[in-house]
Amino acid sequence: MFLRQSVLALFASATLFGAARADMTIQRIPIENAAPILLLKGEFSQSDDPQQLSKEVAASGAKTVTFDSNGGNILVAMAYGRMIRSLGLATFQLRASQCASACTLAFVGGVIRQAEPGAIGVHQSSFAPGAGLDGPTAVAAIQTMTAQIMSYFTEMGVDPKLLQVSLSVPSDDMRYLTASEMQSYGVTFGNLNDIAGRLAAAGAAAPAVSSSATQEPAAQTDEQKARAFISAYYDAWSRGNTDAVVFIEKAYGENVDFYGKATPKGEVVTAKRDFATRWPIRAYSERLQSLKINCSDTCRIEGNVDWYAKRAGDRISSGTAEFAFVWDVKTGTIVSESGKVSETDKGASAPIRLIAQWQEQNGTCRGGSGDSADTLAACDRRERIAAKLQTVGWCFGREGQYGYQMDWHACDVPSSQQVAASANASGASSVVRKNPADFPISGRFAGKTMLPDFKGRDRQFNSFRTRIRDGMRQGPNFAGHYTLIQIGCGMGCSFAIVADNKTGRPASFPRGGEANMYLALDYSLESRLLAAQWFSYDSGRCFLEYFDFDRDDWKPLTKADIGNSDTCYKTIEENLH
Repeated sequence: MFLRQSVLALFASATLFGAARADMTIQRIPIENAAPILLLKGEFSQSDDPQQLSKEVAASGAKTVTFDSNGGNILVAMAYGRMIRSLGLATFQLRASQCASACTLAFVGGVIRQAEPGAIGVHQSSFAPGAGLDGPTAVAAIQTMTAQIMSYFTEMGVDPKLLQVSLSVPSDDMRYLTASEMQSYGVTFGNLNDIAGRLAAAGAAAPAVSSSATQEPAAQTDEQKARAFISAYYDAWSRGNTDAVVFIEKAYGENVDFYGKATPKGEVVTAKRDFATRWPIRAYSERLQSLKINCSDTCRIEGNVDWYAKRAGDRISSGTAEFAFVWDVKTGTIVSESGKVSETDKGASAPIRLIAQWQEQNGTCRGGSGDSADTLAACDRRERIAAKLQTVGWCFGREGQYGYQMDWHACDVPSSQQVAASANASGASSVVRKNPADFPISGRFAGKTMLPDFKGRDRQFNSFRTRIRDGMRQGPNFAGHYTLIQIGCGMGCSFAIVADNKTGRPASFPRGGEANMYLALDYSLESRLLAAQWFSYDSGRCFLEYFDFDRDDWKPLTKADIGNSDTCYKTIEENLH
């Protein structure tokens, strides 16, 4: 009951006002000798497009937004809030109009936000008549929406306890926040002078905000902001692909040190989008105890994250990875990313790592003091993790069970994401397997390995000298006396170098880089035959090629189109089976 009340307490859920037409209008309030203020008027509805605000800002040069709205669709209101934040706009609210219910979500998107006491309203809400949701569906919707609201509040620097304020207010009434309440919950923030000056220039009455409300709330430290960001990052990455990619597009700087390579933002977003397409059902949750944050001009955020992901054919990936981000506090964007997988769960079927996180937070939530900040934080985090588990098709308890009997289990009905993933599945076309024995070697290498001359003859490979030397010192692995070394160049990007252990001369393999993504190679020490599998962005197809490495020359044998991008996420052996 508390969970249902909490999520319905302040805002209309996505099912509320679902049939509303595009009610939100944008009007300009002219300011003499200055850019106008924009008035957003009406209810937020599913057919509204936040891009219209971006276009209006570009056309008018506006820096400030105000509202006259009773609320509406929660998802659309958050989309407007994120658009307001990305555009660097300030928000303010006069008591003469109002910003109530879901409108509060859009309001807190302002980088500077101030309101006259009594201008921001909250109350309990309920599903619209005729919504037709059964109990399990309603619970699932509530859990998912709770996680999104909590993540959004964290993203915007608002105290999630704001949700609890409305519990004493019936849905047919309204509670308007006082100045001190707005300040303590982070609804208002920043300096009022600039906003008041603009209003005065427009001939409007400046908000009569008390002196205590005009003072900035205690500012978050850079470490706190970084901690909130990484939480929002993995919350967003656990949502559907559309929402996840929208967040990613805003989360990275224009140039990123991406796994050791200077990479334009567009390429990073493409890599993330490809991964999301590959694994459309995802749940990621950082381990709080592992976080290490050090801030100066930028913040370095290190830690571990547990994940569970599924794709077409019920393929599952589960484990723990180390991550390291460098986050620019001023721009709120990532300027460097690296990491590696530290543990994987072979044959995993259940999201055991996320369930363990939920159980830990549940213990703190249920066993702690009801008015303790740590207890409330654990309860909030428990619900966020629960929503992620729901997203990947796991449910808590069954009908008719008591609390002590309830546990996490695979949901009886697959989620919409799972259905979509299965619908997108497509198998690889058949391809004729070649026999490595038909491409024999002349002999195996015996003796001391000759390393390349990186200062002279082989200086074009000098940038990769450490990887090449390390590979060659392990001895030949291909075609009798060669060492084949595959080197990563970003997410999904790699290339290969083949080095002769007799002569020390390295050479490049003709496939790899961004033209041949997700490059996979199959080869052996006893044969000249090599199979290469790769994906072409230009055609959107996966290809499998055979090469004969004869006398230091790559001779193409066959090339086959074996399917779409999903095919390239399988191994060569699977596609040849």
